[in-house]
Amino acid sequence: MLLEVGCEEIPARFLSHAQKQFGERVHAALAEARLLPGVVDHDAALQSCSTPRRLVLHIPAVLERQPDKVEEVLGPPVKIAFDPAGKPTRAAQSFAEKQGVELQDLARVTTPKGEYLAVKKTTRGRPALELLPALLPQAILGMTFPKSLYWAGISGPRFVRPIRWLLALLGEGKQAEVIPFEIAGVKSGDATYGHRAYAPGALRANNFKEYLMQLRQAYVEVETKSRVNKIQEKCKVLLEDNLRRVENPWLEEWHGNSTEWPSAIRGEFDPRFLHLPREVLITVMRDHQKYFAVEDRKGSLQPLFLAILNMDSDPHGLIRRGHERVLAARFSDAEFFWNADLKTTLYERRTLLEGITYQAGLGTYAEKTRRMREVARGLVDLLGKAGKINHAEAEHALRAVDLCKCDLTTQMVQEFPELQGVVGGLYARAQSVEPEEDEVADAIYDHYRPVGAEDSCPRSIVGAVVSLADKLDSVAGGFALGHEPTGSSDPFALRRQGNAIVKVLLELHLPLDLKEAAQLALQTLDIPWRVPQVEVFEHLLKFFEERLKYDLESLRGFRYDTVRAVLAAGWDVPGDALARAEALQALRGSADLEALCVAAKRIKNILSKSASAKDWEAGDVDSELLKESAERELAEAFARVSGEVASLRKSGEYRPALEKISTLRPSVDLFFDKVLVMAEDLTLRQNRLRLLGKLDGLFSGIASFAEIASGSRDS
Repeated sequence: MLLEVGCEEIPARFLSHAQKQFGERVHAALAEARLLPGVVDHDAALQSCSTPRRLVLHIPAVLERQPDKVEEVLGPPVKIAFDPAGKPTRAAQSFAEKQGVELQDLARVTTPKGEYLAVKKTTRGRPALELLPALLPQAILGMTFPKSLYWAGISGPRFVRPIRWLLALLGEGKQAEVIPFEIAGVKSGDATYGHRAYAPGALRANNFKEYLMQLRQAYVEVETKSRVNKIQEKCKVLLEDNLRRVENPWLEEWHGNSTEWPSAIRGEFDPRFLHLPREVLITVMRDHQKYFAVEDRKGSLQPLFLAILNMDSDPHGLIRRGHERVLAARFSDAEFFWNADLKTTLYERRTLLEGITYQAGLGTYAEKTRRMREVARGLVDLLGKAGKINHAEAEHALRAVDLCKCDLTTQMVQEFPELQGVVGGLYARAQSVEPEEDEVADAIYDHYRPVGAEDSCPRSIVGAVVSLADKLDSVAGGFALGHEPTGSSDPFALRRQGNAIVKVLLELHLPLDLKEAAQLALQTLDIPWRVPQVEVFEHLLKFFEERLKYDLESLRGFRYDTVRAVLAAGWDVPGDALARAEALQALRGSADLEALCVAAKRIKNILSKSASAKDWEAGDVDSELLKESAERELAEAFARVSGEVASLRKSGEYRPALEKISTLRPSVDLFFDKVLVMAEDLTLRQNRLRLLGKLDGLFSGIASFAEIASGSRDS
């Protein structure tokens, strides 16, 4: 089956998801209708592609007809269907009549609930051409988009853009038939259309290979990857060996989703604009004009740009000159904003933050800055005690907090919001009146980082403090106002900011306690609490634990049970949790550790399920009550090992500590082989349970061994 939905240009930011959704919905509809042969891998069963003007789906194998469906319908129990004389009752007769069969056609089947009457019904499969005209419109119109349009009246169907043609073919070659259906007055057929400017006429093909060939001849490349490759090749041709594009995968994908037949042109701009910061020039070219910037091999920006066209060439240079004029105007605006903004220092702009609302319920940016300063002061105190920040760095961090939001009042950020933070750092260094220290300027520049999983962290401890203060305030304020993320809904990007907090702590090896940090942030909030603060604090802690779990599992690739075991032993200092996870992961597969994990589960079960409060209470083990040699050996081994482990844990040497714990395996095995824990003598039973309690504490200190999945050794 070949299916194409042709429409007006779909926005580039919607196209990739639309292509994926299109394939999934049609595939699911065919599978539900039993029109796909056997158990077929989803990716092998379809090929989807797209351009701004079309969504395309090719399914190599579709059944001409549904297979017959045989199902067994259960009726009443036999004891109800027949009277004591064995004659059919009204229940049996009603069941036969309802199923349209004779009484003698009913069978008896045995089920776990007893013997029942049953009938096998065969539903004849219907031809695909009878089913598809109803299935395909439902699959197409059931697609969802961030924004959709009505174009055939307010009561008509909605789609991302008006549909202009529908190609729907079942079969290939001479056997190809049009699947007849209609959407908003557009009837399906066997025609597609080429490039809007070069080949606007109808094209006809009766198989997928011919379809692709005809579209390429009509200046349409339907594979996004091929278009991106073409963009890369065209750009490379335009640059000398000493020049290169400033790489930007997002921009490549955007152009791949915005063109059907991409080409590139090279333009120039006045070199005088190069006095503007690189970040400003690239932002204007990339985000506002969708141009690629050009640099030399040393990384110096050149007065050149590459623009992508949806056509073969620009023979007379008219398009190039138009792009150059537009870019010159954009750069002139940026130059004006830069010069005008520098007339006022960041420090002088602080009062202007009183007039900019941060978020309803959380006041202005001036109030946010004051809260951030309190949080930052608490963070530098904690980091100072840990020897991670000195007095000068602490002062730089507090100064950067005071100034980091001031660029929101500049004309540059109002015109180019993508530059917030970055341009603040640039202004801090460039202002002629009392330029800020480099450490302060860098911290302002970096304080939004990391924005995502691939983004880098702030370059210094000063920037890290400002970044953490900003994000802790945002997350705490969001939770206090009831904006806690739910499912896929996170309108205030609190998950992203929580992930960033964890990433900064882990990558910069900051020994901060997230519980203390969360408490710092909550204490700065001067708002009417919708729910008790202690409840918000509990939710916030759960949120941070989930963010750490996500980082360790999804981003760093630790096994799920390794992460579970480590977090069960404590998660509030993420850096410490990471170190314990690395140590545990390194020993996964060790026979001794594996055996101790099994023993740890057994100990947990004995202490929590077999033993009651009457059997024992926590306390010291009485050596005089150790009657069996196996329990004496275990107690001695525990006493020897636990002291060494405590010393290693204190110095953060977790792998040697785990290796030391693993040496207990022979003693533990012997104990369970030779000793009856739940002895009849209460004093013996309590003493043995106390010994197990000591072991449980040891087995749960670095990572909870009982949480490790049995028999799950890493290769």
